[in-house]
Amino acid sequence: MVSNILELFSGGPSQSMVGAVSKMLGENESGVQSAVSSLIPTMLGGMMQKASTTQGAGDLFKLVTGANVDPGMLSNVAGLLGGGAPTDKLLSTGASLVSGLFGGDKASGLASALSSVAGIKTGSASTLISVAMPFLFGMIKKLVSERGLDATGLANLLLGQKATLSKANVDPRLTSALGFSSFSNMLDRVPASLAAVAAPAVAKVVPAAPPASSGLLKWLPWLAALIGAYLLWQAFAPKAPAPAPVPAAPPAVTAPAPVAKLALPASVYFELDKFDIGAEGSKTIAAVVDQVSKVGKYAVTGYTDKTGDPARNEELAKNRAKAVKDAMVAAGVPEANITMQPPEYLTGSYEDRAARRVDINKAN
Repeated sequence: MVSNILELFSGGPSQSMVGAVSKMLGENESGVQSAVSSLIPTMLGGMMQKASTTQGAGDLFKLVTGANVDPGMLSNVAGLLGGGAPTDKLLSTGASLVSGLFGGDKASGLASALSSVAGIKTGSASTLISVAMPFLFGMIKKLVSERGLDATGLANLLLGQKATLSKANVDPRLTSALGFSSFSNMLDRVPASLAAVAAPAVAKVVPAAPPASSGLLKWLPWLAALIGAYLLWQAFAPKAPAPAPVPAAPPAVTAPAPVAKLALPASVYFELDKFDIGAEGSKTIAAVVDQVSKVGKYAVTGYTDKTGDPARNEELAKNRAKAVKDAMVAAGVPEANITMQPPEYLTGSYEDRAARRVDINKAN
């Protein structure tokens, strides 16, 4: 019998999570409840999509069984959402799982859509996604452990949710953020089981060529004689002198393309709830140091907004700015030449990632 994961989650973690998340985010409980009710089937649909191929099932199995996913968290929902280090760790785990499941390019779009559907702030929607993901993964890891499932078994457990999820009323704005016109269109793309995807192709049988006709056989001796005569002529015919080799033209020397000058301020962007510098951020810092100057004086400013806990946001902005400063020092800029500016708060209309950046500028 296939477990109804949506029902299991709705009857357990979902009920405990709504009140605690509402208090943490300062959002109305009805808005958070609406967001959770729409979010969980969407997440399960995304997991089904990933599990519908052999490669995706293997990647998902690694995410679910990873050391950062703890089935025990299901019995400590309130404690993990009470703030401090446990909450920070939960949000960091959730951001990592969201990126692994949907990719960083779709996570922000999903948060914006959820905000619109449930009537909560975009920042609150983004935090809620990072909160809900570890609990959902924890429940599924518990099922994997209890049943001794491998990657294929996990895939078939998820794909078996198709009939149940087809009854969920998911707003098309959420599935559109994931690249599907509707939830039914999203579910139509997944098979009934992984075996249907992984089944080997049947080789096409090519009929053997018919035997040569007896009429052709009687001409074979004549054909062999002609071929022999041609080969003798090739062996004894006078050879024409080989043409003198034409000297090759020297290779053209192409001037290297000019490197574009980096303009300041330069921005280093970070993932949600993280202060680790990614590959793109490292390139930006290297360009600042190499193209501008190793001896110039710089001001480093972290940005945030007033969504969620202001103290936590400010601390995160400071940690990001410090990470950029440390990277610049490691690249050769004297530490005394770098000034750490107080965090800047964004208000009004702006892109989500603008509140997750650090700017490097010339110091006054």
